[in-house]
Amino acid sequence: TTAVWWQLAPTVLDARFASRQEALDGFLGAAYALHHVAALRLMSETLDLGRAVGDGDARWFATVGAHGRGRIRGADGQERLDALHAERFSPTVFLYDNYPGGIGLSEPLYTLRQQVVEDVLGLVTACGCQCGCPACIGPVLASEEQRGYSPKQSAQHVLELFADGG
Repeated sequence: TTAVWWQLAPTVLDARFASRQEALDGFLGAAYALHHVAALRLMSETLDLGRAVGDGDARWFATVGAHGRGRIRGADGQERLDALHAERFSPTVFLYDNYPGGIGLSEPLYTLRQQVVEDVLGLVTACGCQCGCPACIGPVLASEEQRGYSPKQSAQHVLELFADGG
């Protein structure tokens, strides 16, 4: 299976985000939006294109937990709280052909990658929601809005960094 990915240097993340948890939530939201816009750009189904957020070295991957926040899991599926505090923290968004051997989506996506990022940044920025919604970065729990935290803003920061070449 072939893939296209976006990654930011740990120093860039540390400078832009108040916490690694916010960065992780931003990556998960950006991945959701990138996945949907990439499928649209490629004129494919979202099921034809897979998405993942991980560290790039296959030590961990991220999922959205029951409380709407990013959770890190090891290859064994067990939660790994230590990964947020590891010396090297470099989350990566992967979009990949969702079928063994691929169906040829990764190559055109690689060519379109900058346009997809710009499209997604425009979509997320123009969305009228406060914290995120299914139309931009994916469903977000309303409780986050009450706490003054915006996963949407974190996703926007990630996308801005991707657009600037990170």
